[in-house]
Amino acid sequence: MKTIAKTLSLLSLVLVLASCQQDEPAYKTKLNIKSEPYDLEFDRYEEVLFNLDTANFQEELMKIQGRYRVFLSGDLNNPEAVQYLKDFATDPFSVALYQKVNTAFPDLKQVEPIVEDVFAHFQYYYPDIELPKKAYTCVTGIHPDEPSVQIIDDQLVISLDWYLDDEATYDQIGMPRYMSLRRNVSTLAKEVAEQLYMNYLYEWRKQGQVIDEMMFSGRKDFFVEAMCPELPDSVLLGYSSDQWHWAVENEGQMWADIVGGRRLYDAGLDAYMMFFGDGPFTQAYSNDAPSRLGEFFGLNIIRSYFSSQETSLQDLMNRKDLQNIFQDSGYKPKK
Repeated sequence: MKTIAKTLSLLSLVLVLASCQQDEPAYKTKLNIKSEPYDLEFDRYEEVLFNLDTANFQEELMKIQGRYRVFLSGDLNNPEAVQYLKDFATDPFSVALYQKVNTAFPDLKQVEPIVEDVFAHFQYYYPDIELPKKAYTCVTGIHPDEPSVQIIDDQLVISLDWYLDDEATYDQIGMPRYMSLRRNVSTLAKEVAEQLYMNYLYEWRKQGQVIDEMMFSGRKDFFVEAMCPELPDSVLLGYSSDQWHWAVENEGQMWADIVGGRRLYDAGLDAYMMFFGDGPFTQAYSNDAPSRLGEFFGLNIIRSYFSSQETSLQDLMNRKDLQNIFQDSGYKPKK
């Protein structure tokens, strides 16, 4: 009896796994790749900077300049440059940020595997592109004009103060709540992937019609998904779970409105802001509707295309005829 029960239990497990595989969209199956590990060397600049002897600050900076030239490439014989750095390192808000970073990230056990996994995926698809071998973490003061992840002089730089999951801190600098809700380590993989895209694959283009922007942004988001395929859909698009579910449930109705209202071929600032402007919601549809719905549709169109066509990620990223991709996608949301 025990043997029969054990056999039935194993059979049930196999059937459940098979069912899960059948339910998985075709594009997801194509993105299930086996990448080789990627090893990055990590260095915590913030720990060094905020522990320098401020009484001999210039001398201390000169000692570490060679190691941290990505941050200290300027002339340290210039009193104004040194004073600027000293003011930052002793500013109460900067010091508080450093202390919070130190508490949230006493080590980089959360950070390293996330970043290295994204790099491993990129290396799988683009083995001929040489990626950074070193990554630096830092505290930057949550400057709104600087991205949280950057590639500078072929080195990766991650501002850990962007990932504190601390609404009070972000409220203090006036960050809108819809943005501060995204400021946690779950978004790190996405932002590393976005930086790889911008640094190695992005090509400038003029702003086009709504459908062009949908396809362009959707392809970028799909690239990010390929780099981190385990990322939840809501995190991928910077939505809350409720916002993502609202968009899915109302996808057919919204698409019918867009197509019926001939909005796909609108151009100009008003059309762009309606479908791609960031914010807490899209008022034209509902206060529950997320912003950037153009990205939502673009991602789903690209997913449909990748599921139905014999193509590779590299070919998709190289294509210029984005409207033809739309025509070939067979995208039809459920009503």
